[in-house]
Amino acid sequence: MKHPQKLLPIPLLLLGLFPLAAQADDLDTLQFRLGQSVTHDSNVFRLPDSANTQAVLGRPERDDNVAVTTAGFKINKPYGLQRFEFDANIEDHRYSRFSYLDFTAVNYAAAWRWSFTPRLHGNLTSDRREYVDTYADVQGTGQINRRTNRSTIFDAEYELDGAWRLVGGLFERTSSNSQPNTFEADSKIHGAEAGVRYVYPSGTSMAYRFREGKGEYPGRFLSPGIAGNFTDREHEFRLDWAPSAKTTLRARVAYLDREHDGVGARDFSGVTGQLDAAWAITPKSTLAGGLVRELASYQTNTSSYYEGWRFFVAPTWKPTEKTAVRLRYDHGARDFKGPLPGFVASGRRDTTDLVSLALEWQAMRALKLTASVQSDRRKSNEPGFDYKSNSFGLSADASF
Repeated sequence: MKHPQKLLPIPLLLLGLFPLAAQADDLDTLQFRLGQSVTHDSNVFRLPDSANTQAVLGRPERDDNVAVTTAGFKINKPYGLQRFEFDANIEDHRYSRFSYLDFTAVNYAAAWRWSFTPRLHGNLTSDRREYVDTYADVQGTGQINRRTNRSTIFDAEYELDGAWRLVGGLFERTSSNSQPNTFEADSKIHGAEAGVRYVYPSGTSMAYRFREGKGEYPGRFLSPGIAGNFTDREHEFRLDWAPSAKTTLRARVAYLDREHDGVGARDFSGVTGQLDAAWAITPKSTLAGGLVRELASYQTNTSSYYEGWRFFVAPTWKPTEKTAVRLRYDHGARDFKGPLPGFVASGRRDTTDLVSLALEWQAMRALKLTASVQSDRRKSNEPGFDYKSNSFGLSADASF
């Protein structure tokens, strides 16, 4: 497969198309959003119980109150066979005690759902998301890590007949960290994919795609154990199935192979995947759940990647039209593998448990109030990687 030329970010291009869409009908699909939340976090830096908080942070406290103010807007406009979407927001994070952590994130998601004919259609999308990555291993630095992910994707589907479709596309994805000492390093990858999809009359679909990408770790100082470039090859199978009107099932299974230029010790390969299911038990209660198989780069002297899995269960109960109770439990495990020559594998294994409970009240059509509590735990057989954190928060979200 030939490697495509690098794609450019497209949010400004898509914004330029929205005035065309506005000529089609009124701006009844323009929506503004405002939000305010306050959360108390008992362990902002995810420090282990054994950590000397005074030495690491310069003070004995490790908890803080975090206020997040959000403002944004959303556009969803049809224009003939086309549809244009743009969703943008600004998030301003303010810490009461550790004010040097304050930051403002600008996030967006833009999309052109294009269709040249009813049989030839696809998507052109671009998005940016900045968030606090609490699982990055920057414990003991007195800092948190902010991860910024960007992607630009062009995909197309051509309907050969009533069931078979050809699919393909181009993509570019980047991931960067605010802290230099994270082991899931900054990365940039661009490539292409091609495959087929079969759609049954019931709406159930199966698809196969082959994906290949050329990647790099920007800004790295190269050495015998550190690679600057890599190649990903992935075979992926997908299933979307609704066995009944009350249940849906989505499954993805893939085989990923990553090869590093000149540093074969960093190579890894294996199975990844995800299974998501949802069941509408009654008109007022639903149950969702899923299982994820992970495989990703994690480079130290004693490891090059990790294998992991996690599952979640998320029931929801809506006692009235304006209230909802949401519970979620996540449990996962990661094994770190692939030591460099001359080093012994650490045998590190982490397990995580995350429990959250949220109470929602739609106070009025344009205003939703939420109260939430969360317990976050990580246990590791390697000293210094355990942590415990409890948080509770209140939020108000308005849309108009």
